[in-house]
Amino acid sequence: MSAATSRDDLGVYVHIPFCERVCPYCDFAVLGVGRLEPERERRYVELLLRELDLLWQKHGPDLADRPLATIYLGGGTPGLLQPGSVERLLRSLEARLGGPAREVTLELNPGTLESGRAAGFRAAGVTRLSIGLQSLHDRTLRRLGRAQKAAEALRGLESCLAVGFDSLSVDLIFGAPEQTEAELFGDLERVIELGVPHVSAYALTIEPGTPFARARERGLLRLPDEETELRMSLGLRARLAEAGYEQYEISSFARPGHRSRHNQRYWACRDVLGLGVSAASLVADLRFQNTRDLAEWETAVAEGRSPVGESRPVSAREARQDFVGLGFRCLDGIRRSDFQRRFGAPLEVFFAAELRELRELDLVADREDSLRLTERGIRFADEVFQRFVGR
Repeated sequence: MSAATSRDDLGVYVHIPFCERVCPYCDFAVLGVGRLEPERERRYVELLLRELDLLWQKHGPDLADRPLATIYLGGGTPGLLQPGSVERLLRSLEARLGGPAREVTLELNPGTLESGRAAGFRAAGVTRLSIGLQSLHDRTLRRLGRAQKAAEALRGLESCLAVGFDSLSVDLIFGAPEQTEAELFGDLERVIELGVPHVSAYALTIEPGTPFARARERGLLRLPDEETELRMSLGLRARLAEAGYEQYEISSFARPGHRSRHNQRYWACRDVLGLGVSAASLVADLRFQNTRDLAEWETAVAEGRSPVGESRPVSAREARQDFVGLGFRCLDGIRRSDFQRRFGAPLEVFFAAELRELRELDLVADREDSLRLTERGIRFADEVFQRFVGR
């Protein structure tokens, strides 16, 4: 096992599965509900708090006396919740797990309903917003199946910025159906001009079983070619660097002081407790994940049973692979001293062949105490990750 973590601080992820509509590229455990009915919201929040009690009964010794570092409300669309529900969740988590957390992130879409609640979320204790902007062009938003219009999204983003959160991030998608470089870079310029301090820029991924996957199989999905997508990626990185954003992870760019603390927990393989349907946890070298079926999750928690669908200890080998594979996502790289302190031996003791091959392919390089992706490695990062994670 890793020299781990049993008394380190703790992150919490809370999954809210409700969306106004389900995007055709999404493969998360979500449910399109239009507007979230008050009774459905009340019941889900109540069950989340019951699940917290169940987790405490089972894992209390591994959770007690650990400072609560981060809370992340993801989905789905947590912005559909009333601020009062968010406040109830946060106060309960802090009371049970030793808060308040240093960073509390909530995802929302920049439509009128959700952005209108931004001030209420801040008053409830949210310190950071992650806004699903994706695009500021109606054509691209429509093809992505997004609910908001471009003008509404821009107004929503501006209103969220005005509320005064400690930090704020926007998501941008590139490589969307029929998206042009001019559209993408126009969106980027507007985000920079507005002073958004954090940008998450993702290439559109076609996940198996989604409507987009079926459309591609039938030849109905017109995506930018690989060369265009590469120019989009390189152009994004160059423009954000020029504007003072540091690329600290493959898809994440931040101005100083605005890195996502919660997401960095995943890349460093630090403990996160998950609540809600489909939520995954890593606690004291044990991985477990809740069922993806909402009705099954609700029934189990209401009856006082664990909703976990899969649970397994993390082997020492898997812990090392994850630490390296996920660590390479971060552009600071893997500190050799951190690896040796955690696993009791140098990197090359376990991964000599893999690292030799990656160096020969010019995908990773040594930088003082760390091993980092090269510029070529950033372009072909999946080639690196696949050698470690999931084996």
